[in-house]
Amino acid sequence: MAGLALKIAVAIIATVLLAAAAAQASIVFAPLALAIFIIAIVWPLHHWLQGRMPKLLALAITIVVTVAVCLTFASLVAWGFGRVGRSLVADAPRYQALYDAMVTWLDSHGVSVAGLWAEHFNVAWLLRATQHIAGRVQTTLSFWLIALIYLILGLLEVDDMPRKIEALDNREAARVLLTAALRQRRSSESTCWCARR
Repeated sequence: MAGLALKIAVAIIATVLLAAAAAQASIVFAPLALAIFIIAIVWPLHHWLQGRMPKLLALAITIVVTVAVCLTFASLVAWGFGRVGRSLVADAPRYQALYDAMVTWLDSHGVSVAGLWAEHFNVAWLLRATQHIAGRVQTTLSFWLIALIYLILGLLEVDDMPRKIEALDNREAARVLLTAALRQRRSSESTCWCARR
């Protein structure tokens, strides 16, 4: 009975430690997951370019195209936030009128908003908000830079993957992975052949 309780306690502790380690490792695994996803998307382009030019030139073109697409999406997001910001600025007089009406109504009912506003909205609050936004931007840029590095390294390793899988000690796992990769390649080639007809 004591042995079972010890095993359960060890399993619970191991689960908690594994969850904590996974939470800390998200800094590494989140950009890695994004890079693997992007590799799956850009690999056909990279493979096609490699058949027509040197490997590093194909990699450079693939990276430039990928960065251009990501920058295009980022500019679309920035454009959207800019539109929202311009809309807020354009409607500022209306919001000010609503705020004045609310303050007047609250003052007539004995609630002083000016004191609350002065307590919470000050220079320190603005500095904290600015630091928070700058920290978020820096975190996002770091995330994308790490993902880009993983992408470059991953694209360089994709061609060597079959050889590395064949070198696995577990021969059964190597056979299953290579068979699945071969099936996937055949199905994608047949799809490409049908599309060309």
